[in-house]
Amino acid sequence: MFFKDYLNGISQSLEIKYNSYNRDGINSADIGELCELFIKEFLTDCVEDLYKVYRGGNIVNTEGSKSPQMDVILANKNTIKIFGDKGLYPIETVCGVFSITSNLTLAKLKECIVQIGKIPKKKYAFSIEKFYGFEHKKKTFDVWKNLIPYICIFGFKGDIDESWINGINYELTNVTDKSLWPAMILVNKRGMLEKSVIKNQVGEVEMKYKFTATNMEEKFGEGLSKILFHLYNYSGEQNYMRPKYENYFEQDFP
Repeated sequence: MFFKDYLNGISQSLEIKYNSYNRDGINSADIGELCELFIKEFLTDCVEDLYKVYRGGNIVNTEGSKSPQMDVILANKNTIKIFGDKGLYPIETVCGVFSITSNLTLAKLKECIVQIGKIPKKKYAFSIEKFYGFEHKKKTFDVWKNLIPYICIFGFKGDIDESWINGINYELTNVTDKSLWPAMILVNKRGMLEKSVIKNQVGEVEMKYKFTATNMEEKFGEGLSKILFHLYNYSGEQNYMRPKYENYFEQDFP
């Protein structure tokens, strides 16, 4: 009603951009780079007021652990510029991670999940003002622990369908840190696997994926709307949880 045509148009525009550059003989690295640029442009247009949007870089923690190269990273708006300039992003400042591929197969998806799982989401440290109180501090930290960074694997084409669900959900049950599994697995104008987060009867967080087909014209932009919805919701967390940058600088100047 409000943004449907706009988001459907963006989805179709992404396809047009991809097809216009994906000619015979093009180097796979070149088309991969272009795909990353297309998604970075989309995110910059939509959420630049909420986050700093970077293409490429490594996520680090105070122990010196470093992730593989990530395609697109969304960092806190108040992130110190020196980190972005060096392509190093403290885990406490990372709000979103996008892994982007031209053709998302099931094998490629599993490869992307393994790479994302190497993000060093451990040994992190935050400051939260005491006047917010213990209960607010706990809830805020729980949101970060379970839902941030928002992780999306995006394919410009691929054979995603409902048959992927059972295998992915089975593997998810054996994962220790489920927050490092993608919140959204989206193939443009084809379908999406979205990770739902619910609390069971004893208050424990449970996660599993559901499939939605988006190969009808009226649904092309639905996955993009979900991405923007969640990125907006999580953007407020950076107002309360401040990274302890001193933990990083003290590693250099003990």
